[in-house]
Amino acid sequence: MWKVLGAGLLLLAGQAYGSEPVGCKARLQAVNDQMVFAKAHNNAGQIAGLEQAARNIKAYCTDEGLIKEQQQRVVKLRGEVNERLLELQEARVSGKPEKVAKHQAKLEESQTKLLEAQRELDELHRLVSK
Repeated sequence: MWKVLGAGLLLLAGQAYGSEPVGCKARLQAVNDQMVFAKAHNNAGQIAGLEQAARNIKAYCTDEGLIKEQQQRVVKLRGEVNERLLELQEARVSGKPEKVAKHQAKLEESQTKLLEAQRELDELHRLVSK
C-alpha cells in the first residue's frame, strides 16, 4: 500500500519548505493524513490497511532505500527507451509511415517518463541530503 503513494508525493511534500517532511517521513505523514480521513468516515477496512502501511513504513522504509528504488526505476526506464529506439529503427526499415509514427510516439512517451523519473531522483537526492 505504501508504494502506491509514490516518489512524486514524497517530492511534493518536501519542496515547499525546508522544514517539511521528506522521504520516509513524508510517506508516513501521507498515510497518517489518509488515516485521519478514513477515521472521520468510519472506514474500518481502509483504516486497517493504512495502519499496516504505517507499520511497514516504520519498519522497512529508509531514505537510502527510496533513493535506490528510484535509481532502479530510472535504469528500467532507460532500458525501455533503448527498446523503443530499436523498435523505431525497425519501423523505419519497414518503410510504413503509420508504423513509424506509432513507434515515434511510444519513444517520446518513454523519454518523457525517463526524464520525469530522473528529475524525481535528482530532487530526492537534494531533499534527503539537506
